[in-house]
Amino acid sequence: MKHSLRLFYLPNEGTEGDQVGPRRAFERALAEGKLGAYQAYSYLVRDKALGGHRRALEDLLNAAREFSPDVIFVQHMNNTYPADPVFFQKLKATPSKPKLVVWEGDPYGQIVKPLDSTLKAVMGASDLAFLVGLGYLAEAARKAGASRIRFSHNSYDDERFGLPWEPTRQRPLDAVMIANLHSIKRIPGLYLPGGRQRKQLANTFHNMLGDRFAVYGGGAGWRGKPYARGSIPYVQQRDMTRSAWMSISWDHFPGLPMNSSDRLVISLSNGVPFLTNHQRGYEVVYGGIPGLYWFHSPQEAVDIALYLLSMPVEKRIELGMAAAEHMRRHFHADRVYGDILEIIQDELFSERETGLG
Repeated sequence: MKHSLRLFYLPNEGTEGDQVGPRRAFERALAEGKLGAYQAYSYLVRDKALGGHRRALEDLLNAAREFSPDVIFVQHMNNTYPADPVFFQKLKATPSKPKLVVWEGDPYGQIVKPLDSTLKAVMGASDLAFLVGLGYLAEAARKAGASRIRFSHNSYDDERFGLPWEPTRQRPLDAVMIANLHSIKRIPGLYLPGGRQRKQLANTFHNMLGDRFAVYGGGAGWRGKPYARGSIPYVQQRDMTRSAWMSISWDHFPGLPMNSSDRLVISLSNGVPFLTNHQRGYEVVYGGIPGLYWFHSPQEAVDIALYLLSMPVEKRIELGMAAAEHMRRHFHADRVYGDILEIIQDELFSERETGLG
């Protein structure tokens, strides 16, 4: 008799339901019989509601005992929800003896923004850890005790992004950047790695395109810049990317191999070409994606932008639509988290029959 996995999902959410993509993917897997049972426990929301962190930790242990999962899937747990190795061992020692799977979607540095104590603890207790960047980050996870490390790129959901539209032939912007530029410790000009290049990229595009270029994002680094138009809600990225012929970015932590922010999948899923700084391994992970271009300097980025603007409007639209179709087939949250469920089966439950696959 097949055994379908029971999945206990711990999403990182400021508001219940924020993690639209994985929630929907796991709900679909349950409906299709690929999971035997599924429950989400929004640990930050519960922490706030309970009004005491010790009570919140006990509440999480009790919820895990009651649900009796095969797998606890933890998303981006860090010192905003402090927990030590003893806690994670208690979590894994609940009666069902669940496997602990970690999905970490943030980039980290080696000196600036290293792994914090809670993230190290959950990595150390993990049976399987998914990272969106490898290289030195995978090594840091290994040193923290992660025994099995795998790569996972970002995804998008089609409740908020990639919705059907009639591509416009006239747009108010040629290029848009959606990115924050905060100062570290409020020291002007001191940014996370990649921040200085991000600002140079924006200045270079403004010099070439003038008011046909805009930046949406917060942070003191944009203060006083004529192209800066302020922060926008997360979901508004859909409309802002579609107001331009392309979206551009210079990611933080450019030395982190294979890493990219979710701006890549959001822009392309919306049918808008995306230009980003090259990071080692992009050829492996992102090679051959229509509408995706990488560069090594701000001037190279501008050259690519002018090349795209030299295309007839119809060809630009076709390029964007090809990008959106590729995202639907390969980067939709249902596909990405469906693959993760299969990997969990292959890596952790290969010795017993499951209902996945």
